[in-house]
Amino acid sequence: MRKTLAALIGAAATVTMITGAGVAAAGPVHPASAHHAVTGTEHFQIVSATISGKRSPVVIYGAFNDRGVDVTTGQTTDRFVFPGGSFRVTHKNTSSHQHFNTRTCAGTFRQAGTYTLSHGRGKYAGISGHGHFALRGLIVNRHTAHGCSRSPIAVQVIIQAQGPATLP
Repeated sequence: MRKTLAALIGAAATVTMITGAGVAAAGPVHPASAHHAVTGTEHFQIVSATISGKRSPVVIYGAFNDRGVDVTTGQTTDRFVFPGGSFRVTHKNTSSHQHFNTRTCAGTFRQAGTYTLSHGRGKYAGISGHGHFALRGLIVNRHTAHGCSRSPIAVQVIIQAQGPATLP
């Protein structure tokens, strides 16, 4: 049972990273001028309560501010879609840790990694950037007569990232 639950947590962490988790972003609050590049540190945050969805809300702030949707497009790629444009986020996990407590039927998982920004469209055409992300998650299963259920009843994931970004 413990081995199955550990595998489930690992799968949940991976799915969450893929579904929500895609990773860092940038998007202007003030449209970039055709004559001046906007460069600075960009932050983003994704908060999700599912491991099965392929779309999660994303908020970005810093050099530019915006809100949109993180759409999973592959195992290591996402497209952040905002009003007026979008861009690709390519991410790579560099570390992960998970723990599941069979007494409480709850577990936590963490991942860290790097990302790059590219393939901007619309007002994000020409975007570039890179940085680091951290993912923290909680998974809760039901108590059963034989321990813990195999399927989670609740999941919460928070992804935060930051790094330099440029929008020409």
